[in-house]
Amino acid sequence: MTDLPESLAETWTTLGTRVGETSVLVVSITAETTLYEPVDPSPLADTVATEFPPRSLFAVDLEFSPSLSSVGISPESVRSKAASTARDQFVEMLADDGVVVEGVRDELEFDGPNGSAGTWSVLDVTYPVDADRTATDGDRVRAEAHVAVWPAETTFGVAGGTVPLEDLDDAGLIEDRADAELERDRERVSTLVKELDLEVDEDA
Repeated sequence: MTDLPESLAETWTTLGTRVGETSVLVVSITAETTLYEPVDPSPLADTVATEFPPRSLFAVDLEFSPSLSSVGISPESVRSKAASTARDQFVEMLADDGVVVEGVRDELEFDGPNGSAGTWSVLDVTYPVDADRTATDGDRVRAEAHVAVWPAETTFGVAGGTVPLEDLDDAGLIEDRADAELERDRERVSTLVKELDLEVDEDA
């Protein structure tokens, strides 16, 4: 399980882990996703009809069998494929929890924490709302999901989070969040990606 960076460890807590498996060419990939939520979640977290919080962070530990190096594959050479595979697995995880992924809003190249070029995807998603817990007629809350993937020496870093674009006011009505609040949440996702410490199993 991936530990949070020290700058986030006091305000975020582990919600759980999920394990998925897939295959690419001759390599089997096991992905253990650790999901985090705020220590003090907003009322919005209790109104969505899903266990996947609208404000979240996540990090993925990858295990390759056989190892990439043993089959002559460098992570940098398959970065594009790795990014699309990681994004698809995250979309599947969201869908399993009832979160609707409406599409990819943006896909950007960024500098990973180790200096390598990575791929950062931003997805538009909507969360179902428990009608008994809100005064709003609408049944979904808009959010955005971030998935960052970058190559390391023998593996990939995969991390990101979800950011709600809407919240509840004092009357329980869904309203747009202020730009400053959105930027703070996006900055937390960026901090996780920048400060994540990859634990690499050299014998994998």
